[in-house]
Amino acid sequence: MNVSIAITADTPESSSLRRRGLRCIAVLVPLLVVATLGGCSRLRLPAVDPTGSCLFQPLPTTTSLALPCTNGEGCQCMRCITGIGDCLGNCPLFQTPNPAFETPVDPPDCLEPAPAGVAASDEPCVPGPGCSGSCATGPPAVLLGAEIDSDPATLPQRGQRGCILLTPQKIIAPVGGEVILMSGICGTDGYLQMGQPLEWMLSPESVGQFIDVGDDDPGLLHKLAGIKTSEKKDPGFARGVTSTKAALITRGNLDPRDDVKLEKGQTWLSINSPTEGVSRVTVLAPESDCWDQRKATATIYWIDAVVQFPATQIVPAGSPVSLTTRVMRSENNIPAKGWRVRYQLRQGDLARFGGTEGSDVVEVEVDENGNATAELLPIEGTSGTADIDISVIRPGGQTDNMPTLTLRRGQTRVTWSSPQLRVEAFGPEVAGYEQPYVVKAIVSNPGDQPVTDVQITLNKPDGVVLGTQDQFAVVTPGQIVWNVPRIEPQTELEILADVTARNSNILTFVARGEPGLASQAAVRTNVYQPSLSIEVRPRQDRVKVGKTAVFDVLVRNTGDRPLSNVLLRAEGDQAMTHLQTQERVGESPREEGPLQAGGTWESMVEYVPSEPGQRCITVQVTADGGQRDVAESCIIAINPVPPTPAMSVTLESNESFTVGETRFFNGRVTNTGQVPLEDVRAVMVFDPQLQLQQATRGADQSRLGEYLVSWAIGRMEPGQSVLLQGQFLVIAPSDRCQVIFTAESDQGARGEDSRIVRIAAGANAGPPESPSDRPGLPPTVPNTNPPAAGNPQAGGPLQLNVQQREISPRANLPIPYTVTITNNTTAVESDVTLDIIVPAGVRVESIYPTQNPSANQFTRFGDRVSPEPIRSLLAGESLQYQLTVTSTIPQDFQLVVEATSNRPSAATRAFAQTRVTQ
Repeated sequence: MNVSIAITADTPESSSLRRRGLRCIAVLVPLLVVATLGGCSRLRLPAVDPTGSCLFQPLPTTTSLALPCTNGEGCQCMRCITGIGDCLGNCPLFQTPNPAFETPVDPPDCLEPAPAGVAASDEPCVPGPGCSGSCATGPPAVLLGAEIDSDPATLPQRGQRGCILLTPQKIIAPVGGEVILMSGICGTDGYLQMGQPLEWMLSPESVGQFIDVGDDDPGLLHKLAGIKTSEKKDPGFARGVTSTKAALITRGNLDPRDDVKLEKGQTWLSINSPTEGVSRVTVLAPESDCWDQRKATATIYWIDAVVQFPATQIVPAGSPVSLTTRVMRSENNIPAKGWRVRYQLRQGDLARFGGTEGSDVVEVEVDENGNATAELLPIEGTSGTADIDISVIRPGGQTDNMPTLTLRRGQTRVTWSSPQLRVEAFGPEVAGYEQPYVVKAIVSNPGDQPVTDVQITLNKPDGVVLGTQDQFAVVTPGQIVWNVPRIEPQTELEILADVTARNSNILTFVARGEPGLASQAAVRTNVYQPSLSIEVRPRQDRVKVGKTAVFDVLVRNTGDRPLSNVLLRAEGDQAMTHLQTQERVGESPREEGPLQAGGTWESMVEYVPSEPGQRCITVQVTADGGQRDVAESCIIAINPVPPTPAMSVTLESNESFTVGETRFFNGRVTNTGQVPLEDVRAVMVFDPQLQLQQATRGADQSRLGEYLVSWAIGRMEPGQSVLLQGQFLVIAPSDRCQVIFTAESDQGARGEDSRIVRIAAGANAGPPESPSDRPGLPPTVPNTNPPAAGNPQAGGPLQLNVQQREISPRANLPIPYTVTITNNTTAVESDVTLDIIVPAGVRVESIYPTQNPSANQFTRFGDRVSPEPIRSLLAGESLQYQLTVTSTIPQDFQLVVEATSNRPSAATRAFAQTRVTQ
């Protein structure tokens, strides 16, 4: 019968429930007997309480019980009066019950006996693969570390014979420590059995005593099933039972690394010894059917030793080193005399042990002081770090009956400090015939002391030409010698040699230095006769950024053999992208097969430049046999030229006027660019000898006091032309009367033109020409604005005029003005001076007569700037100055110009209002 038992921890509540359940069972059993004797085939019994608070639910909740003798047909036992034979045949007292299970087959014969004191090793009664796997009757036979079976654990059907398992079977433990032994019974099916009794026995000659034995703490149902409990009888005898549940032995500390995991079907025992000696513990399965396999013995060697291994040492190169291991007994601190310490070198090429004829292993006895000393002798000319493994060995003896045991293992390290010299050589594996290449040597000092007077030599083989750019090298016809005074510890030096060869060669760098150090390294290069050449040319030297640049590639086989696996590999610079791969690198194999001797292969590569400037690609062609050639080709990548706003400005008029005439100045603005011009503005500035009468419609005449008229043209499409006309009355003679016509757009397009005319004095002319007499002119607007205040009109002693020529003055940019002074009398004015009063934030850059630009000389006094005085100004004569100022900040300011002569009454003043933007 298979019984599945769940074990839970006992609590006061669960104990109370079990007591109530037992009382219910005690009442139930007599009722069953009375009911059976009374002849009832079915009984009304209390139902099981599903909540777990009690064994049965309270009445009236019941359940029915069918007695086994009725077979579901009523009470047959009480019909003995009518049919005694039938009654006896149906009653259980006179009928053999049918078996619930088939009779199991006989077990196999017992296995061959195992040696005494050792657990049986025949499969499957061993821990390992033979005892693994799933089984419906129990967990796998493992001792420690395996996963707990997830299937419900069940007790075996009956007591089976089996072999016993025990671990560990041999162990070395320190005196005073506690050893845990684990054991279990392996059944015939190869699985551990639960709830089986075991007996632990300590042999009479052994040291130590039992400390504790595994307690499975079985519950009520396990006790009813007859599972025994564990008990320690005396220090040398204990009874245990294999566990029915998994457990964890924590050893009473917080370190999980020394925990012992107990699986189902196992039990454990702990043992301790305060003295040295041997403990032999035998575990016995008293109910096992196989007498020859029902016991196993574990041997524990208790050792009393305290070991101190030698520390790490750093000594000069060539110095012998003493290694001392101290071995003492903890009891009374007595030396472990006679014990042995084994030293073994891991790096046998650095040192040997003294007194061993060059061996890297030595064993030394512990002396009366507890020391085991070995001498380590370094091999001459070597340095570095050696690792030494150390083992402490306790020899076996006749008195204690203990074998030779290795107790402790440790390690130490010895470093011999010295300079070292090492050379590493590098170079190409393949080079072209008489093609220059570079070989490199790295000379280093991996030691911890400097190397001095280092000399590196490279000899020249036949068919090789050597050279170098290193300043500290000496080049002779047969070799190159590099002289290095000193190489510090843990540093390296790189030297380079230029090589041109006609045949394959081996170049050897040989380095020597003090004290007595030498090293060398060689590099081999295979030189081949080139048979492959490549040419790369761009189809266009200049390509716009973002457009495709096509490079034509021509590959030739100049040898006398076909070349197989010809491959092109192109790589662009950081701003060149391969059109097909969208990366810097692109490859193209020759698909037509081998390139025949003397044959050519035409191909092309396409790249897209992403930045302006010189953009280059490198194209490499390779073939079997180390054939290789490289070529580079470049283009100039240019940015697409953006359309530039542009305009042309012209001004037309007659060359000479007469006072009293009406004349026209025709200004024309044309958009000569490829883009529209926005917010176009035009300005016509004229001298005081002219008086504006009319202007093309849209003219702004608000600044006529400054002798300026402007137009706001607005947007002009490419190719559009606008004519602007001014009609003027000639009011005074002048040798140089100037009109300036300027236009400007928001995009910065600007143009300017001017006309200088001569005005002759004369009788009053007839009526002015009508604007309509000139075909093609837009309607004109008469001038109705009065002259600006502060600007003297014609008829005064001196007449002064200031005209601003810049349409949109900006901060920190030049602002030009034209200053005109006129003697409006019939007499000569002498010692005429001009004073420019400069506002704050404005500075004068230049002022000079228009007829003499080189006379740019002026003086400063406070906020006044004055050019050279005019010695005399004839009657009716005008003199013009070009003035340039700069405003350091955006502002509105008024420029004031004063004119004086030797006659105080002739003084005059003029103003120019200016607005400066950012």
